[in-house]
Amino acid sequence: MSCPDCFRGHDHVGTPTGTETELHGLRTYVTEPPPDASRRPDSSVIVIVSDAFGWSTVNLRMLADSYARRLGCRVYLPDFMDG
Repeated sequence: MSCPDCFRGHDHVGTPTGTETELHGLRTYVTEPPPDASRRPDSSVIVIVSDAFGWSTVNLRMLADSYARRLGCRVYLPDFMDG
């Protein structure tokens, strides 16, 4: 059985910093890590598959931005569900 915290979420506050582009025929939100001299360039990527609320929600894009910033890699959020 799930605990009550499993049903509670939170909104990420802010404005997404990535860009929208087309990648292999899919609209895709792409975000990069910020330039940081203490970090080595990394060729790793993360692909996030959106939930039923879709790829364009601010909360999901802010999560992608957070992953890029904290992990130092490029993050893709494609529109697999065609809107």
